[in-house]
Amino acid sequence: MTLDNIKEAQRRLAPVVQRNRLDHSSTFSAMTGSDVYLKCENLQKTGSFKVRGAYNKIAKLAELGGVNSIVACSAGNHAQGCAFAASSMGMKATIVMPKTTPIAKIKATEGYGAKVELYGDYYDDSYNRALEIEKTEGAAFIHPFDDEDVIAGQGTLGIEMTEEVPDLDYVIVPAGGGGLLAGVACAIKSINPNVRVIGVQAAGAPAIALSFKEKTHICTDVIYTIADGIAVKNPGNITLELINKYVDDVMTVSDGEIASAIIHLIERTKLVVEPAGATPLALLLSGKLNVKGKKVACLLSGGNIDVSTIGKIIDRGLVSRGRKIEFSIQLQDRPGMLEKVSHILAEQNANVISITYDRMSADLEFGETILHIGCEVGGREHSERVAKALTASGLRVLGESRR
Repeated sequence: MTLDNIKEAQRRLAPVVQRNRLDHSSTFSAMTGSDVYLKCENLQKTGSFKVRGAYNKIAKLAELGGVNSIVACSAGNHAQGCAFAASSMGMKATIVMPKTTPIAKIKATEGYGAKVELYGDYYDDSYNRALEIEKTEGAAFIHPFDDEDVIAGQGTLGIEMTEEVPDLDYVIVPAGGGGLLAGVACAIKSINPNVRVIGVQAAGAPAIALSFKEKTHICTDVIYTIADGIAVKNPGNITLELINKYVDDVMTVSDGEIASAIIHLIERTKLVVEPAGATPLALLLSGKLNVKGKKVACLLSGGNIDVSTIGKIIDRGLVSRGRKIEFSIQLQDRPGMLEKVSHILAEQNANVISITYDRMSADLEFGETILHIGCEVGGREHSERVAKALTASGLRVLGESRR
């Protein structure tokens, strides 16, 4: 795996992929004390970077001849890349996807002409099923990450970023199976070894982070994260070898930090980015990486997010940022008490979004109730002012929930 492989992929992809420039973000630069650039692959053809690796692999097979059908497994983005590439080459495509795959990604994959089979709960289950189809139907298997041609296609992003901002100090890249991180790191380090390449994973799916730390191949038994695009139990052998050779560090972020980054992108840049794609910005905003005074590129790897889940993710992000809270208040169950509480909340500019009564708690005295009120506020300081105002009025605030 060399820079020449990646340059060959770049030539092959030139007529197909969109070159989305590195955009400087004044907002995120001010928030982090660094120069922040965003590589917006959420705006790429098929909605993610995955089309690069898939197209490079399938186009190379077409050049060699003898292949008329392909099979792949994916949580969604590789699926769409393979479906698009196979259709462009006149090949039949079967894509195996986990049952938990967002509907939007399933429909988009079918829209590119592929047959979709839902199998298993995780990528790894779908992987085993795809291998069965490879054997029984004779289709060429297109691995989503552990393939040098796929890795080379993803690595073209590294060339683009170094060409656009040659003096970058840091590049932050999402990692699931490791194909993107491996390819980008190989390209960047081959061009400029001084650039620090940082991988980022969801804390609930940390196989590469653990493998990098221990310098051995580690698989995780259970994964849980909103970032379905990087929810991989078993990273690749080729990818881990390249990551260990070229990557400077691999870190993790929580689902709350990911959700908060998604909200920041929507509010500040008007970009819709899927959870996996938001992990680089989530890491940057978390403060876990000291980049003050440095030039940093965040690779926003994709934007294929199911509209039915956006609301849930935004809600989680608001909770994580302290902008949505729930107070529990113990008070006398008599007329006028709700009006009193509502008046205080209105004075404090807290927007009430839910109210429930609890008259069944064993700790309640006769004639008492517990009122659970959900509010939208401006942040943690605002929520503390609301709690103080309620307490100052003689109400008993039992606590605040950030569920």
